[in-house]
Amino acid sequence: MIHIVKRINMLKTNMGDTHGNMDSTFIVIGHRAKTTADFEFNDIAGSGGSLDVLARCIGTTFCLSNGLRKESRAYLVLLGGKDAPKTIKICGNEIQGLNSDERSIAGLMRAALKKEAVKGKWTKSTTGVYISRAGFEDILRELSEEGVTFVHLRESGVDIRGFEFPPHPCFILGDNADLTEEEEGVLNAHPFLKVSVGPISYHASQCITIVHNEMDRRCP
Repeated sequence: MIHIVKRINMLKTNMGDTHGNMDSTFIVIGHRAKTTADFEFNDIAGSGGSLDVLARCIGTTFCLSNGLRKESRAYLVLLGGKDAPKTIKICGNEIQGLNSDERSIAGLMRAALKKEAVKGKWTKSTTGVYISRAGFEDILRELSEEGVTFVHLRESGVDIRGFEFPPHPCFILGDNADLTEEEEGVLNAHPFLKVSVGPISYHASQCITIVHNEMDRRCP
């Protein structure tokens, strides 16, 4: 069974560069994202199976102009290639010196993919970055036991402007494609809310920025 990280351990860290009072978790599903480290830095989008999309999501999840969001976590569910699935977990309360550029973040992902991914266990790659042989269903199960509230970001949801954020929200979104019918079936096994971030389609990283902006305004 995947080790469950206590929420209190997520929050009790050096809070010097912390922004906002509400913790947040993001699950991003990379439908083509490569699960091996043999991708080219000069072609993250192509050889990495759209890993550039996930890199931008990590940047917007954690990076601010003057610090990092220590209260945030991200789970990248990688489904591309024969070695799928794997999940990379990044913990804002642990990570240090994260740069917002795609190449640097891709380097963190590559380092994680070089580690042995074991089912039911998180293997540390670098500070604050872990990998496990876990799929979407495994991550939902783990986080459900933590007591988060799942929030599916999609256009048909309620407007985020009128949405009352639960205490420990966990936002779920696809990379550059919506969840598949099978993935929605997995999500339907858990209670969840459905929220729209706006009237048009946005990139996944932009959705994360909008969510943070709404949370920042309400929990300064």
